[in-house]
Amino acid sequence: MIDTGLIVRTLRQRGHKVESVIPVPENAGEFEFLVDGEMLTLEETRALMERDSTEPRQPKAEHA
Repeated sequence: MIDTGLIVRTLRQRGHKVESVIPVPENAGEFEFLVDGEMLTLEETRALMERDSTEPRQPKAEHA
């Protein structure tokens, strides 16, 4: 099971704007994330989080 809430929280803490998480039924459990105005697959979102862990961004205010 994928903890999308944790992914969203982590991205927001790192200064990203996460607008939505979209389940993609035809991919059987995969998700897409709308981050900083761009639609990212789960794999791309994970890669962004990995990049951020080596090059942290300045945190911004929490987004609703």
